[in-house]
Amino acid sequence: MIIRKATIRDFEKLKAIKLESKKDEMKYSDSLKPLSKTIDIYFEYFKAELRKKNSSVFIAEDKKPVGIIIATYFKPLRISKFARKGYVSNLYVKKSYRKQGIGEKLLNISLKWLKQNKVKYISLEIHLENKKALKFYRNLGFEDYTLKLAKRI
Repeated sequence: MIIRKATIRDFEKLKAIKLESKKDEMKYSDSLKPLSKTIDIYFEYFKAELRKKNSSVFIAEDKKPVGIIIATYFKPLRISKFARKGYVSNLYVKKSYRKQGIGEKLLNISLKWLKQNKVKYISLEIHLENKKALKFYRNLGFEDYTLKLAKRI
């Protein structure tokens, strides 16, 4: 198993795992358009993440990609006590590779990269119904700090 930073040259071989992760995410959201109508948009967003200087995509490979995560840093509002904040997103490990520590390794390499880029505070978002992800992040020291509410009108 190799975990490394992805580059734009990896884009084509990462499309399959990106699609798989979005299909999994769709189970938790009823506010997104069908994947069949938006997959090109997701690929466009993903390609942009691979090119950004303030983002890194890390992948786990076992001959082919089996896990992925995106780490980003940004300058927060001036009222923040942190000069730079980080955000992790899109952590996904193929079902047959779960429970092997791959997700934790991907998260740890992302946190290391964020620290190297002078980030002292990170956040992430997950769907409340995704109980396994909630447990995973809480077990790694993440704490609840806000709740985002939504309503159709």
